[in-house]
Amino acid sequence: MSLLLRSRSFAAVSLVLVGAGLVAIACGSDSRNPGIAPGSDTSTSGNQPNNPDNGGSMTPGNSSTPGSENPAGGTQNPANSGTEGPMGNIPVQQNPQDNPGSTNNPNPGEMNPPATPGAPVTANCNPPDGAVPNLALQQVATGLTRPLYVTQAPGDDSRLFVMEKGGTIRVVSDGQLQATPFIDVSSVLMDDGNSERGLLGMAFHPDFASNGLFYLHFSSNGGQGMGVAGDTVVAEFTANADRSAADAATRRVLLTTAGLEANHNGGQLAFGPDKLLYFGLGDGGGANDQHGANGNGQNLMSLNAKILRLDPLGRAVNNAYSIPAGNLAAVTQQQALPEIWAYGLRNPWRFSFDACNGDLYIGDVGQNTLEEIDFLAAGADKTIPAGSNFGWRLMEGPNCRPGDTVCNQQTQQQMNLTQPVDSYGRTVGQSVTGGFVYRGSDIPGLRGTYIYADYQSARFFRFRIVNGAIADRTEITNQLRPAGNAQFGGISSFGSDNAGEMYVATFTPGVVYKVAAAP
Repeated sequence: MSLLLRSRSFAAVSLVLVGAGLVAIACGSDSRNPGIAPGSDTSTSGNQPNNPDNGGSMTPGNSSTPGSENPAGGTQNPANSGTEGPMGNIPVQQNPQDNPGSTNNPNPGEMNPPATPGAPVTANCNPPDGAVPNLALQQVATGLTRPLYVTQAPGDDSRLFVMEKGGTIRVVSDGQLQATPFIDVSSVLMDDGNSERGLLGMAFHPDFASNGLFYLHFSSNGGQGMGVAGDTVVAEFTANADRSAADAATRRVLLTTAGLEANHNGGQLAFGPDKLLYFGLGDGGGANDQHGANGNGQNLMSLNAKILRLDPLGRAVNNAYSIPAGNLAAVTQQQALPEIWAYGLRNPWRFSFDACNGDLYIGDVGQNTLEEIDFLAAGADKTIPAGSNFGWRLMEGPNCRPGDTVCNQQTQQQMNLTQPVDSYGRTVGQSVTGGFVYRGSDIPGLRGTYIYADYQSARFFRFRIVNGAIADRTEITNQLRPAGNAQFGGISSFGSDNAGEMYVATFTPGVVYKVAAAP
């Protein structure tokens, strides 16, 4: 199959990809009931926000049973059924008293410009101090519609930015959800209900305070010269002079890739410690990566099932971006598209860099048996060499994918596959949502701990990496499930602010919470 990355207006990319198609969201499996959470393929009913393995419609002609892993709408099944590894079987509290938290006025009026910055706030890179306490979720903002990400802009500690799947980026300032969005790109994107399409990723440039640049990943509706409906777009936007808002008309397209199916679109955008833009794409959708003879996961002539790395300030490729030194093709001398940095991912639903040491954590949604967390350690310079192969579609979690006729221990060793640092089965959850390493000051004992969740089951877990291995793996569902809210579910994303404090976004209800020590 040949795939054309069509050139668009605003300097979009034009490339010919031989042998594969492109993008997808990071959800669960594909042989499931419609409406399932994004990471699961054989799960109970319930849609995951943008976790691409969640139930939902897929485009006509798919070879698999419909099932989107997207966190778009739908209800989730928060039932707790089983635990993994050394974790105890912790029953989920269905009706405890609500955790304390601020309630917000969703209509406080026009947006105010950001506060004048004082001394910059940074992550706390000191080692943990004391034991990890019991944790709780504190409400930060309510009244949101399918929130998919939470972040702060570099140099601006006065506002939280909340991305909604329908195309708006909302602002929380002075404890209130502002009525006027920071930007609204809903007129150019496709958000077709329960699919995994929509506004899927955002990242502020590290020099946002001076250059005003930020980047969005969304599904095109086929308008304004951005491909056909369902194509994936990564575009740059510019905020106004006081950085209080941005106009959608400032859009400059970096990359446009042809949409294959409606699910497995990945979507995460993040700047690494090297100040380069990393972009996660799923395998193209459907079940078991049936794209070409070997699937997109192992096809280095496809951008799907990869993490890409771009220099968005460069203009060498179609006057849109440049290829940084040290991407996969240059490092491994393999024939590969130059944008590729790592490969072999099914549907990476949220990845993050440790704010202190540059380590990378990836939540990759499984097919029918296992969800996984992948980990790459950074060097002393906080950078990670390109070329890691996480194994999909040969592998699912640490095991050969059921039904694969090529995978065995010998091939795993020959291919030097990167094994997940953590995984869990369908009795625990069905659509992993990757998290963050806590680097804040409010909870000293939690520093250096990675927290993640499952979109479908609404179960939370934490662990540390010690000497390259997982340690202190614990389920913390009882602590973080808000008491008194039996409908709580759809853990669509985590986020972090400039100080290293951690946030959680949920579809049910549409709320952003802060992770705090329990009172």
